[in-house]
Amino acid sequence: MNDNNALGAVRDYLATAKDSLAEVHMTTPPDTIVRNGRARRRRHRLTGLAGATAVAAALATAVLLPASHPISHPVSTQLTAWTVTKHTDGLIYVHIRELRDPAGLQRKLRADGIPASVIFDDQQNPCRPYHARQTLLNKVFPGTFQQVHPPGPDHVIVIDPRAIPGKVGVQLSGSFPKPPAYSEVAAPILVHASPRCTG
Repeated sequence: MNDNNALGAVRDYLATAKDSLAEVHMTTPPDTIVRNGRARRRRHRLTGLAGATAVAAALATAVLLPASHPISHPVSTQLTAWTVTKHTDGLIYVHIRELRDPAGLQRKLRADGIPASVIFDDQQNPCRPYHARQTLLNKVFPGTFQQVHPPGPDHVIVIDPRAIPGKVGVQLSGSFPKPPAYSEVAAPILVHASPRCTG
């Protein structure tokens, strides 16, 4: 391949990549992203876990986005706190960096077809737990793990909406992040669906 062909191939690849991002829109102001990034870097310097973090992040990323699971639509615009990604195989990946705006995350999950409740631990819980066997929990939540990113772990919860029984929903909960702390996200549970609980 000569230089002109190589340059043309690179140009075509970049054009395709640019077109694939046409529907991604950012609603978070840039100064908020910059401010959050600076705060994370300050906290990162205090943790001293850079080496282990890089290895864990690389492994978790490989598990989070395997080549056999292409993304079917762009990720959520809540990039500084959480993202929800629906894959072509039907699985939904919820990546929580900070559990801010639980109502926004709840709306996004419901829009993706999951009867969901997202609350902070100190809120009154409008839901009744659904007592499920571990085999059902493993089907509904086929992958839930942590990625270690300073200042604290990112939580990745994988949900299979097809495995959720009728009249049952999903509940995510966690602690309210107060700087310099970070969100602690509890293991997801199943709850009885109702208008007050899952919409």
